[in-house]
Amino acid sequence: MGDHSYLNLPQGATFQGCPPPLDPSQPPQSLPPPYFPPSTLAPELQNTRCMSGRYKNDNIPRCVACIRRWAGDTCRFQGVRFLLRDTERRVQAITFVDHQAEDSLSLKFPTKWNVPLDIGTIRRLKLTVVKGLLPFLKNEQLHMRLSDIIRRPRETDVRVTCDTCMTSIFSCDWMCRACGRESCSECIQHVRDLTYPTRALTAKGEKKKHPNASFLTCVRRTEHSFKDFSPVSRFCMTDVDDAILEMEAFLADSSSRLVDDYVAEDERSWDGQEQTDNLMGFPPIMTTTETSSIRTSPEQPTPRVQDNPPATGSSQQSHSSTPRNPGSPIYLPNPSVAMPPPATGRYGDPFDPAQIPKAPFYLFQRYISDEQFRAIWATGQPLVVSDLLDNFSIRWTPQYFVDNFGHNKCLILDCHTDENKSVLVENFFSQFGRYTGRNKCWKLKDWPPSSDFSQTFPELFDDFSAAVPVPNYTRRDGSHNIASHFPANTIAPDLGPKMYNAFASSELPGYKGSTRLHMDMADAVNIMLHAENRPDCGEGVAAWDIYRAEDAPKIREFLRKHYPDDCVNDPIHSQNFYLDCGMRALLFQEFGVVGWRIYQKPGDAVFIPAGCAHQVVNLADCIKVACDFVSPENADRCFQLTQEFREMNEMRTWKEDVLQLSTMMWFCWLNLRKVEKSMSVA
Repeated sequence: MGDHSYLNLPQGATFQGCPPPLDPSQPPQSLPPPYFPPSTLAPELQNTRCMSGRYKNDNIPRCVACIRRWAGDTCRFQGVRFLLRDTERRVQAITFVDHQAEDSLSLKFPTKWNVPLDIGTIRRLKLTVVKGLLPFLKNEQLHMRLSDIIRRPRETDVRVTCDTCMTSIFSCDWMCRACGRESCSECIQHVRDLTYPTRALTAKGEKKKHPNASFLTCVRRTEHSFKDFSPVSRFCMTDVDDAILEMEAFLADSSSRLVDDYVAEDERSWDGQEQTDNLMGFPPIMTTTETSSIRTSPEQPTPRVQDNPPATGSSQQSHSSTPRNPGSPIYLPNPSVAMPPPATGRYGDPFDPAQIPKAPFYLFQRYISDEQFRAIWATGQPLVVSDLLDNFSIRWTPQYFVDNFGHNKCLILDCHTDENKSVLVENFFSQFGRYTGRNKCWKLKDWPPSSDFSQTFPELFDDFSAAVPVPNYTRRDGSHNIASHFPANTIAPDLGPKMYNAFASSELPGYKGSTRLHMDMADAVNIMLHAENRPDCGEGVAAWDIYRAEDAPKIREFLRKHYPDDCVNDPIHSQNFYLDCGMRALLFQEFGVVGWRIYQKPGDAVFIPAGCAHQVVNLADCIKVACDFVSPENADRCFQLTQEFREMNEMRTWKEDVLQLSTMMWFCWLNLRKVEKSMSVA
């Protein structure tokens, strides 16, 4: 192709067939053409944005990101599109890169965690990753063998999402060769269906009804058709082939070796099968007289029962509506005792105006072991760890934030009307505990809203990381946290911590609580650091209502039945509803749905499994901090939520898939392999 010394070509790059010359007065075609003798055209890799002055005289398609100048987006063609120029430097045709280097060569993976990784942890994580990723990789293996595929390096400075449904792109995606718009495998199928020639007449009406009106829009007011798209891959073929072989071998081996190891571990930790049987579904409510039947090993002391009686007015029924005495919660004096029996509440809990049964939950004092956490977490139940304030070296009080951040601006939101306004931090926190004359319920949520907590509040970040319970799961660098393997030179999901600070609200009919009914894409832990006394001078608390993931269809049906006009979209994911005490009572009466009612006090950490719909009402002014994490036990629920959020975005642009679960698991797999190799060498 002549002298290419001026080109910045990637090593090993090749070209798809070169097209014949085009009429200079017409835009160059981008469909892969027949082979053309390469001696007359010189390829030039596009190494800057479409709108660069370098290309101002070239009659070439500009990508959608450059035309619209989307914040945080990058040029879709930079580094992957070749401009084929003739001897007079005119662009005669376009083609794309079709070779890709290995992922691991350019990614800066973490090498340290809160505790060193051991073989058991690595195998447990790998089993979760393999089960989640293998179907995607097998599809990608077929996708990469399609003709005219475009190879592009995995972006490290931008989060890549489908331009239609906002789901993060991991595999099997497609790109328009003219405008650079990317589509996931499901959205490209929709494009194919709507633009197939034999469906032109019937599809015309469907296009107009599509909620994302621009999803078929291309450059120069033209409309996409399926033939405008080419398959795209960010993988190296050998990476995918090797990973599939290794994963299949790992699954075959894990059926005997890995499972046997962990059965033995659980037997050592739990002393038999009786206790783990109680963890399936709702556990039975145990009275204080029944605690003598709890099995403990000879060297373990019998768990201590709280002497105080249950709170007056608390529910005396189990989820089956059979009257039972919920008894008192059992506290763990040290980490070696057996699992405590569950309970529905604690002494001093406020009266529940709904007066319906409550599901029992597990309560631990100060400490919970990984084995105890894992056994409960795998069943999809929330739990509480109490008395954590002494673990924090900083007192997270309103005065602390007034003194240290008082002159910073923040955006607060009214819980009931969604009105928002910008105020100084000191103006918000200085009102804590002053209930007289209030007519608004302001909250400062997801604080800081955009910047990393560790950068904005480094001292608080370190304090939280040192104090959060179950650190192997919950810390950003936790050894059991799948998210801890994101490379340092990529955009990792912002899983927190974030602060949630709000004035007192109400759960009486007509009010909307503090946080409306919703689901999180990942597991979460929320710690209350401070609460004023309630307006009636009672102890400051926040009331959580958490529902089983299996009850989500019933809750959706209930809301659609009673509020059909407000349920155009998913009634849970839309975050439009708070189930006040009357609605919760009606939900129980009509559908038999029983949730966990947890009264969170200062020093309490509430753990919420992914996929569990939940809502919160602060019964006093409260300061909380929370973070998300991705546990092996709930990865399947995270995948399900990703799909639900994708379907929500098809109806209206709602929220971006910031979790990037498939990409997260791929990075986890690559890094675990590196760690294993380094351990074998050592």
